Amino acid sequence: MLDTNHTNMPMDLNIKFAPNPDNNELNCSNSFARLLGCLQFISNSTRPDISFTVNKLAAYTANLGLQHHGAIKWILWYLAGMKTLGITYGNTPNETDNDSLFHGYADATFVNANDHKCTTGYVFLGSGGAITWKLKKQTMIALSSMEVEYVALSEAGCEATWLRNLYGKLGFPQNYPTIIKGNNEGSVVLTHNPQFHQQSKHITLCHHWVQGLITDKILDIQNCHDPEQTVDVLTKALPRPKFTQHRDEMGIQLIL
Repeated sequence: MLDTNHTNMPMDLNIKFAPNPDNNELNCSNSFARLLGCLQFISNSTRPDISFTVNKLAAYTANLGLQHHGAIKWILWYLAGMKTLGITYGNTPNETDNDSLFHGYADATFVNANDHKCTTGYVFLGSGGAITWKLKKQTMIALSSMEVEYVALSEAGCEATWLRNLYGKLGFPQNYPTIIKGNNEGSVVLTHNPQFHQQSKHITLCHHWVQGLITDKILDIQNCHDPEQTVDVLTKALPRPKFTQHRDEMGIQLIL
């Protein structure tokens, strides 16, 4: 793929994926799955900018079509064209001694039409670059996008607690609540309200623990507008300007 045409986006936004569009014989053991596994390792290790596309294609390993093979080649064209990109770290312009050493973003998308699963994701940024991120598909009982976003905030809270403990053991205790930003106002309000609403009784109790973290001033959940939601690059197919903006915010920049 190094000698082929390159692209500056990890996927073609005009493609609408469908399971087994060519009516092929179903087969989970194939070269597509092996290559997808390699790309999954890359997306989890150093290149979160391809996470959404890899996660999207993972739902079709057993019901492939030509469009899926074309899409995975598109990722290779993107990596070949953007092989000089990497996560960089450095002091941010507004960073002070009183600031928390990292902050996070959490987001989710509602049930997918093909596999009926919700997608949750979060990313934590520190010193100008991404230090940890996660994208996960899961089946959950959810009646609205607010509930799915609430679960995403709870999962991000777990990661923030682990990071705070890690930083503390390394000699960098966190003296201020860790900020996590979500772009669903209803889910943000729910994290600050210790009373269970009628609409949220069915949410698994383990996800409500994030409310205690806010009460103990370990976390600070804040609302942010869609253009500021960095983790959208993990959970949605974005047009090029937004994709490039959020990729840069994660510290994925040109390495000379």
